[in-house]
Amino acid sequence: MDSKKGDKGLRNEDQQEIAARGVRIPIGKSSAKQMIEAGFYTDKTDYISKLFEDEGTYYFFIRPRRFGKSLLLDTIDQIVKGNKRLFKGCNIYKHKTYKWKKYPVIWLNFSELVSKEPDLLEKELQYKLLEVANKYGFNELKAPSLNTKLGELINILGRLQEGYEPTPIILIDEYDSPLISCEKEQYEAVLSVLSSFFKVLKARQKDCKFIFVTGVTKFHLSGLTSGANSANDISLHEDYAEMLGYTEDDIEKLFFNDKQVYLNEVISSLQENWGKSDNYTDEQLKQELKDYYNGYCFSRNKSTKRMYNPDSILKFFRDRSFGNYWSNSGHPAILLQQIKNNIDRFTIPWDQSSFSINQLDFESLAGAISEIALFPLMYQTGYLTLDPNGFKEDTRADKNPMDYYLKFPNQEVQSSLKLTLSRFIIQKQQETGIAYSTSILDALRNEKWCGFLNLIKGACLAKAGYHFLDKTERSFQGALYSFLNGVFHTTQGMQVNAELASGSGRLDIALEDKLHQTAYIFELKVGKSVSEALQQIYDKDYSMTFNTCYKKVCVGLKYDPVRLNITEAAIEVHQYDEQHTFQVMPRKNFAVNSVGYFQEVASKGIEA
Repeated sequence: MDSKKGDKGLRNEDQQEIAARGVRIPIGKSSAKQMIEAGFYTDKTDYISKLFEDEGTYYFFIRPRRFGKSLLLDTIDQIVKGNKRLFKGCNIYKHKTYKWKKYPVIWLNFSELVSKEPDLLEKELQYKLLEVANKYGFNELKAPSLNTKLGELINILGRLQEGYEPTPIILIDEYDSPLISCEKEQYEAVLSVLSSFFKVLKARQKDCKFIFVTGVTKFHLSGLTSGANSANDISLHEDYAEMLGYTEDDIEKLFFNDKQVYLNEVISSLQENWGKSDNYTDEQLKQELKDYYNGYCFSRNKSTKRMYNPDSILKFFRDRSFGNYWSNSGHPAILLQQIKNNIDRFTIPWDQSSFSINQLDFESLAGAISEIALFPLMYQTGYLTLDPNGFKEDTRADKNPMDYYLKFPNQEVQSSLKLTLSRFIIQKQQETGIAYSTSILDALRNEKWCGFLNLIKGACLAKAGYHFLDKTERSFQGALYSFLNGVFHTTQGMQVNAELASGSGRLDIALEDKLHQTAYIFELKVGKSVSEALQQIYDKDYSMTFNTCYKKVCVGLKYDPVRLNITEAAIEVHQYDEQHTFQVMPRKNFAVNSVGYFQEVASKGIEA
């Protein structure tokens, strides 16, 4: 992070050795030198020289995770240490007015602060300050408290000799990590520790050359995000919208120019493992990368370029396959907690191309984790991004030109969110099923079919709603299976199966009540009749799997993809008699009445 001797630039023999090793994708690297050595550094140094030239001193900048915030801070660190040779191929090297002066640096990564107790957190911060002092040859900080130690460190670094400028640089990464990870009961106390720390920065900015703070979430934090002389928030400023991430030009330069041999290997892998055609081209690959990983935008200016998440792109070229790398790298803890605590907030119109939000609601700072509105939270954590064209595409007569418009940036992020929500819904469906276990079991064993169907319609599917259900049979099956699995999770002698294989196919869902030697066989249909559902059970011999049972109940359910619920049902009971044959009881048909409940109807009252 810092030393008295700056790193040297890469020598010609170093560059030749790198070329000889071939393409090596740098995953998880936040070192500018490592990225430059690997040949995958995209030059953002123009933005850094601009920051130094602007009148501001104290900056605040948020971006979603995995967007290169730590790499940006390392780049700043290397530049202000005067390591000019490292950036020989970059714009700042060619900059005629940048002087390459050497500054002392206080670089703190708040994600390394693991204590959730405010007292311990304060001690950890004091220790981090002492570590910085040690790097510059000072063995102790004599001031008694965190805030006075920070002031003391700024003072002593301002008096350094050996060619250092008298104004330190302060870099703080992931300032919000302690607030996100702390327990609810500790939030106010942790907030107080951080507020006091940033109040000192605010008061001492005149003694610093440059202060730069990064994070993911905007909290109402005195000394940083609120009050007079607080940090200059450039998170939505169009001049810095492209400061992190890859543009299409970057993708072209880093992955397509002068790397054709490696690119051929990527395309061959996609042809072999992803079913791409033999004539799959570079241009087709570029378009698919754009659809899957591009789309982030951090300004309302329509001319702002769309950005690729760099971590996902690097992992794609490493693995040579499309994947939800952003999701698999770990979800933001704050969003997961919000989903867990109140998943009903996440009723999102998935088919809508853009979501509008009032300017005040979008720009308001959060006073606590639980107070962050859904869309700003999803924007800050990277699940939504700005849509500069949203106003133009909004057909509402009362639309407001001051509103912000947000959208899903790309396929990777949207599918990742759906997957995350579905996992929580499965858990919630199981929990709901447990709550209705006694009622469902009583309805099944006593053939209270209307009661059973109404419970499925109301307790299971209506509660799943838009979070989990779509127009597909698969989502319907998943919601029902999760619910029934919860219903019978702790019921002795009950077994629930989905996609159970029979001799000629896979049945949708089956329940086996071993205590009463009864099997319940469910076939689910979208856009087809319940008669067709029952016929499939017969045609595929699904019931033969349960010939040891004395009673088999065949259930056909029709799912309405508009209402996202069941609207019709047919139930047929096969009962083992004294002659050791199965007697088929008269089929019973059910439909939803005008007030939304299931009732039994005559055969002609249901679709044949």
